[in-house]
Amino acid sequence: MTRRDVLQGVAVLLGGVLSSSVAGAILGCSPRRVGSAGWRPRTLTPEQNELVATIAELILPATDTPGAREAGVNEFVDLLLTDWLDAQGRDGFLTGLAGFESACQAGTGRPFLELSHDEQMTVLVPLDEEAAELRQAARAAGLTEVDDPPFFLTMKEWTLAGYYTSEIGMTQELQHLRISGSYAGCRPLAEVGRSWA
Repeated sequence: MTRRDVLQGVAVLLGGVLSSSVAGAILGCSPRRVGSAGWRPRTLTPEQNELVATIAELILPATDTPGAREAGVNEFVDLLLTDWLDAQGRDGFLTGLAGFESACQAGTGRPFLELSHDEQMTVLVPLDEEAAELRQAARAAGLTEVDDPPFFLTMKEWTLAGYYTSEIGMTQELQHLRISGSYAGCRPLAEVGRSWA
């Protein structure tokens, strides 16, 4: 499997809409180790890193497979911010993250990280519905990207891209065969069990 194959798979997961910054990062990045003992965010502050990791885990929680936090999605986001985005893109994401936190505090009276799981989900669900509407409108208009995407749409896109291009996402969530067998075209998902990486 090539990075180009991964990119196409992630685009399918996102409904065909994938930003150029994520596409460039996936195509050009070197393999990364997640959770190394000495890892520290280079662009995110420790507080921002924890907020990103928490939001990502709520988007892709641990179930019978590890979630976004264990897959190192926060490290992927920091990598994008540090090595792939220009200053305008990086500042836009960080401004969106700060705006997300401000809106949460204005609406709930507490920082997002101090909310219960159910309260956090109450904050995220309307943002997720808005993101889905924007992606659908972009596809209907024949666009490959959403113009001026809101913070949560970017965060969700980066979470999915970071997760499904991680070792955990590719080997534990998706099925991954180093050497594939014969091609069996149309098989019921029940026979296969999961989608393929």
